[in-house]
Amino acid sequence: MTTSVSSSTTTTATSSVSYSQNRNEFDTDALVEAAVSAKLARADTLETKVTANETKIAAYEEMQTLLLAMQDSLQALRADPSSSGQEDDVFLNRTGYLTSGTSTSADTLLSVTVEDGTELGSHEIEIIQVAKAERLGGSSQSSRSDAADMAGSFTLGGTAFTVTADMSLDDIVDTINTETTNTGIKASVIKVSDTEYMMVLTATETNAEITLADTSGTVLQDLGLVDENGDKADILQAAQPAQVKIDGVTIERDTNEIDDAIDGITLTLYKAESGNTLTLEVDNSLSDIKTQVESLVETYNALRDFVLLNQTTASDGSADESAVLFGDSILRTVSTQLQEALTAAIDEASLASLGLSFDEQNYLEIDEDALDDALLNDLDTIQSLFSFQAATSSGNLSLLRHGDGPESADFTLDITVTDGAISAVSVGGDTSLFTVSGSRIIGAEGSLYEGLTFVFTGSASQSIDVSVSQGIADRMWQAVEEVADEYDGQLAEQITTLEDSNTDLEDRITTIEANAETYRSYLLDKYARIEAKLAEAQSVLDLLEALTNSEDN
Repeated sequence: MTTSVSSSTTTTATSSVSYSQNRNEFDTDALVEAAVSAKLARADTLETKVTANETKIAAYEEMQTLLLAMQDSLQALRADPSSSGQEDDVFLNRTGYLTSGTSTSADTLLSVTVEDGTELGSHEIEIIQVAKAERLGGSSQSSRSDAADMAGSFTLGGTAFTVTADMSLDDIVDTINTETTNTGIKASVIKVSDTEYMMVLTATETNAEITLADTSGTVLQDLGLVDENGDKADILQAAQPAQVKIDGVTIERDTNEIDDAIDGITLTLYKAESGNTLTLEVDNSLSDIKTQVESLVETYNALRDFVLLNQTTASDGSADESAVLFGDSILRTVSTQLQEALTAAIDEASLASLGLSFDEQNYLEIDEDALDDALLNDLDTIQSLFSFQAATSSGNLSLLRHGDGPESADFTLDITVTDGAISAVSVGGDTSLFTVSGSRIIGAEGSLYEGLTFVFTGSASQSIDVSVSQGIADRMWQAVEEVADEYDGQLAEQITTLEDSNTDLEDRITTIEANAETYRSYLLDKYARIEAKLAEAQSVLDLLEALTNSEDN
């Protein structure tokens, strides 16, 4: 009979007795890793949150970039009345169109630069003569590189020069040209033939005469620049001023660049043609306006791509992985505000007046022919449609800035001046609608006129009628500014919040990981002691087994 007992798997037989021990393997590394992984599970969850936040930050930053790109075109179209805004105002951009009264092309006679904001209008210009610099020629010299055998001193333009006998014609020219800045005279050598060379002196400024004289010796006379009496020997070109008839008035200037005859206009004269009256038309730069309208369409459609991407759904109707900002309130709100502005009508005009329309996915499309026609024939409508319009009945009151409103308003400002300073401002007898700061009249916070700031330069009390209207571009700009401003816009705030959250999460992750490593060290130490005890017990067991087997034998 055989009996089997399964505790430590000891087998007893009637003929003989033997013991075999199944030794349990104690896997310290596996036990430690399992315990540490459990501790790190929370860190993994936090890492997932960090990644999600980073993805959202990237989406917000992309949205901000798209909005700011759109804002550049909106700034140009919205007619911001501030000084910096006027620099960007595309409706102040000017172009000068020249036409010739003869078959001669106008641009061979004259070029025109027109400053932004220059008064629109027409001018008639006739170039009688262009300004010229005096030019003197010398006598024939046999070589430009051999010693000229001239010695002495002379003055040019009030500056003294000394020439030695070993100097060549080129050496003398180089010496003169070292002082050109001081003398206003430049020297050169013209090769007349293989054996003839001539020095030429040219004034660096038009309508300026060259002064020169030998002071010791006869160097200038030997060069043929002056005669024996010290007079100029050969005037190749006499100095003369520019003469131009502008709108019937003849003017003279020392140079061919005339920037002080017509405000905001610089004329550059190339050639005279007496009797040819050129017509200069100062007009809006229609190409610049068209470029900004096209840019607005392009940047709006780029944002529309972003909006549609973040509205994408999966087959089960849930948000697609690419739709990082699915349902985001900021994106939804600004998208709605922009579309509402684009579909608004200003004095019965709308984007359709310009040839702009929406397709089935609310992308903007341009009918270029219709836009060109509107630019040529109805620019005032385009400007009033896009820009902020402000009109006052007095030149003593001007709009400084307008902030975010109102969209439109017509009112009368009753301004009271006491002892030369503004003492009160009211609308319809209500003095709470505006505050006064020096010469500035500021719309009160919370009132209909909040955001408006006027500057009053009058010295007496008066009532001034005011009319303001916020165009499409200005409405869009204000909506974008609230969201995308890089310092205190909603997106900047959200990005900062998410970055702060990630900083906190990463600190917590660092703490968890540090604690897990501490726990790892603790477990390794603990299990090392257990393994030592087990090894000690195993040694005893092995000894007992050996003793038992020896007794059986």
